[in-house]
Amino acid sequence: SRAVSISGAPAVPPGTDPPAPPKPAAMSEGWSESWGCGGGECMDIRRWYVGVIMPIAAPGTPGAAQFDRVTSISKEDPAMVPEDLLEAVRSVRRNTQEHNSEGYTPLTERRPFMRRTFGKLEPHSVRTCVCSLAATSLGAGALALPYAFSLVGLGLGLVTMTIAGLVSALSLQVLMVGARYTNMKSYAAVLELSGGSAKWSFGLDMVLLLNGIGSVTCCLIFLSDFLPALVLNPPAFLGFEGVVFPRGWAVTASALAVWPLGIQPNISALRYVALAVPFVLLLTILIVAGDTPELHRNLRAAGGRVVAWDFDIRRWLQAVAIMVNAYANHMNAIPCVNQLDRPSVMRIVKSTLYGNFLVWALLSALGIAGYMSWGSATQGDFLLNYPDTWAEIWLCRLMLALLVYFVLPVALFPTARSCAQLLYTVTGQASPEVGNKAQALSATLVLAMCTFIASNVSDVAAVLGVLGGVFASSLMFWFPAVVFRRLLWPAMPKFFRQYVFLAMVSLGVLGWASVAIKFV
Repeated sequence: SRAVSISGAPAVPPGTDPPAPPKPAAMSEGWSESWGCGGGECMDIRRWYVGVIMPIAAPGTPGAAQFDRVTSISKEDPAMVPEDLLEAVRSVRRNTQEHNSEGYTPLTERRPFMRRTFGKLEPHSVRTCVCSLAATSLGAGALALPYAFSLVGLGLGLVTMTIAGLVSALSLQVLMVGARYTNMKSYAAVLELSGGSAKWSFGLDMVLLLNGIGSVTCCLIFLSDFLPALVLNPPAFLGFEGVVFPRGWAVTASALAVWPLGIQPNISALRYVALAVPFVLLLTILIVAGDTPELHRNLRAAGGRVVAWDFDIRRWLQAVAIMVNAYANHMNAIPCVNQLDRPSVMRIVKSTLYGNFLVWALLSALGIAGYMSWGSATQGDFLLNYPDTWAEIWLCRLMLALLVYFVLPVALFPTARSCAQLLYTVTGQASPEVGNKAQALSATLVLAMCTFIASNVSDVAAVLGVLGGVFASSLMFWFPAVVFRRLLWPAMPKFFRQYVFLAMVSLGVLGWASVAIKFV
């Protein structure tokens, strides 16, 4: 019979080394497997992201020893960590071990592909998180993507969309890991923790206010594009004559129609309307793609052309701003990860990659189809290129107008609340609860400001360029870079962390440069 130690494990024969302790599944992969090269799967980008973003596990655990051996990472050095963040960094490492000790395991038994893809959404699942992130990104701003492709060409447009999507997924993972692994409940909380001052959360509120003003303004501009075309040339089957509806009237009428919804103290039910946006965009893509072959032939016959690569620094930076704004879902990242059950790094990676891939696929298809239809003549709202008499385009405009109308108060509500909270802060009041009257007054003020801007600015691509270039790039890259450098840096693999930081800062610089270059 075999000799057994007191602990119940087989005894080690004299003169032999003890066996290595078993390693948890998620922590036992070496360098090549972390990069997705284990078992012949060298192209598994999910494993590549896990290898890049996985924090070092708690000191003394098999995971930490394995990472130290494979990537030559030094153990936790208190001198590297600011004193006010030392406990937060330890929390990151403890939670890394806790949430990743068993690797990635599905919430239920393995199901067939069709059931996993189209079956009922399970609460707290990866698929629910994917849908939430994608629905946050997809909106009426997608109608500017064909114009962005017309600035740079098909090939350069796809490369730019892909890079923006990949780096956006990385910054999403930084926010999600930084928040969930330090038990923070909001973007402002994790940013204030990382920065070590309440000024960071104040700066975030300011950016959110300006970003919200831009979003509401874009919605009003789109409605001012849709409504005159809808009433001027209604389909014949409706049986009534068209009327001229000036653009300025359309902006004012839209604002007045939205105002009763915008001043409500609670509009949570309207948030579910935003989930219909991907389906309306998909229908728009199918309609546009169906018309593309004929329109492309007409374009070629008229001497127009579609180019694969057209690099000009000014036009490319303008396209970068629009394409970066297409992935703007970071404000919903932390609520999503806090709802995610068993938030291992692999689950977080899958949620962000799948969500951004869905956005990339839909918006790239829309951008390519629109650009191939109209070439260099593509407008900022590319639906304006189509004749007003086409019934299928009229239907697209109607559906998008209704969705924008219901999504607009959803965008107005947090913007008005941020405005009221900032006013309280400036006047020295200590974070009071925003009451119904203050909310209504703030919403009215913000809506009036956005109406004035939309009445005087008709180029939605210009507004989206500022949104993506300044505010979206701050929310998506600059603030996550602060979280990464201050909070996660000591717990990150030393070999990768400088490249992660550089990727986010580079996209942030490009975003700001896209606005600055307009004044040069």
